[in-house]
Amino acid sequence: MKICVIAPYFPYKQHIQGMEIEEGYNVGGVERHILHFSKQLVLLNHEITIISTRSPNHETLSEIEGLHIVRIPMGLRLFNSNIPINLLKKLNPRDYDVIHAHTPNPAIADMAVLRIFFTKIPFVLTYHNDITKDGVLGRMLTKMYHTTFGRLLFSHSKVIIATTESYAKKSPQLQNYLQKVIIIPNGVDCNDFKPVQNIQEIRKNYGLSPDKKIILFVGRLDSYKGCEYLLNSYDLVRKEIDGTQLIFIGKGPLENSLKKISEERGISGSVSFLGYVDDKDLPSYYALSDVFVLPSISSLEGFGMVQLEAMAAGKPVVTTTIPGVSEVDPDGLATIHVPPKDIQALSAAIIKILQNENLRITMGNNGRKLAIEKYSWENLAKSLERVYINVKG
Repeated sequence: MKICVIAPYFPYKQHIQGMEIEEGYNVGGVERHILHFSKQLVLLNHEITIISTRSPNHETLSEIEGLHIVRIPMGLRLFNSNIPINLLKKLNPRDYDVIHAHTPNPAIADMAVLRIFFTKIPFVLTYHNDITKDGVLGRMLTKMYHTTFGRLLFSHSKVIIATTESYAKKSPQLQNYLQKVIIIPNGVDCNDFKPVQNIQEIRKNYGLSPDKKIILFVGRLDSYKGCEYLLNSYDLVRKEIDGTQLIFIGKGPLENSLKKISEERGISGSVSFLGYVDDKDLPSYYALSDVFVLPSISSLEGFGMVQLEAMAAGKPVVTTTIPGVSEVDPDGLATIHVPPKDIQALSAAIIKILQNENLRITMGNNGRKLAIEKYSWENLAKSLERVYINVKG
């Protein structure tokens, strides 16, 4: 089957090598979701073409091998969103059996719908999370979008894929289209992310004391991730437990303010900001940690792939009760769920795990089992393949 994947952004090789490239070309969980599904679909003998935008530094970057990637200019900039109108020229819908677009940053998906509107090519949409803008003007623009282009996008989609049922049911934008929604969650590579025996050796390689209790966060340092609540809760944790360290992996607009908070509280010596790390090194950081924390507070977080990586690595997870994120482990076998923005509850959950080795081991084993049984990319790609077969008819 010939499938065209439409992605607002798509990783270059340098992104997965952990290099800091530039602001404004965002590669995170959504982009890795697209990357992993595309690789698996190629292994299932489908012809995959990925059409995505071009980084401003495109000429100095390298493409990921084994994938057919077509880059187009980012286009017009309007209210902090890019409108890649060049897609209207680059996309020939009759070259494909299925067109599959992804949000957020919906403009490229909107362009795809406009391009194929008068054809019978089936269109699939993956809706990763709600699209909102702050302030009075932002809310007005959001409403305008959802009553115009957003409505066209949803109504023209034969299938809308969401990563969790709870998020789809809570999303105000999806309420009129739930009959089209199919749930296919994010996945994890359980061969890359796995428990290891030589934890102390790994810690030594990274200059970390074998006696430290390591709390890990991986993700964009942005307000919707709740990073400041984690930092404030850590101040309570270290007063209760000696010899702890909090590690932030990732970059984002809150980095400087988080560093300033840690300095003002006198905890900067036990808080590390490592920035981006190479994808091949990331499993080692999960391995050397004692607990992983994802303190997200907003519907901008639709799933939280990083918690799957922690589970696959056999690590206990603390996260929040927001829709989507909490559905990854609904029974709480590997996860303690706390209310968003609740510093006391967040710190208490971290302390509970750090003080109980048997609990850490049990939760870690449960998480590993859950990741293998429910979240392998290979099995999820077969579910996506069935969607394509059904919409093609």
